[in-house]
Amino acid sequence: MGGTRAGLVGDAHRIRFAAIVGLLALSALSFGCGDNDTASSGQVDQSGAYTAIVEWQAGEQEPVLNDDGTAKLPVIYVVAADGATIDVGVQASVAAATVDIADVRFADESSEAFDSGIEGEPVIDQGVMLLVGAIPDPARTIDVELLRYVSVETSSPFILQITADTTSSSTGSATVTSATPT
Repeated sequence: MGGTRAGLVGDAHRIRFAAIVGLLALSALSFGCGDNDTASSGQVDQSGAYTAIVEWQAGEQEPVLNDDGTAKLPVIYVVAADGATIDVGVQASVAAATVDIADVRFADESSEAFDSGIEGEPVIDQGVMLLVGAIPDPARTIDVELLRYVSVETSSPFILQITADTTSSSTGSATVTSATPT
């Protein structure tokens, strides 16, 4: 079919993003109709935690410039450390909440984030990959472990404290209140 690997990877990400956004409407109905709405109850749920993590990383990441010198959205891969697929409803919620601040790409395996065709295997599109530890049960404040990768061999471990945010008009329902390198 003649496509380059980079083109095929880009197409796959666009298709996945379109599917996620398409499912957003369906998942919004199920999130909005549930009896246990943790976001409005002052607790950090999975969607709020992942959104806060992406917002934190977007604020930490150095801008990458397009050929014309304008800044482009930071590329942030998100992978569950336990190898599980992050719930598609959570993916849709995070993608919708962060569409203006980051190019978020969910992957089932960390290897999907690295460019094996370039020496040192950096994260694709000058991005970062966040290998996110288990998200605890909903609570007002949670701690989440993560590894931030810029290449297959260069990573930094953190423990993020995430707190429910019911008073601000921030993008998500939670905010990273501390990031401790470990």
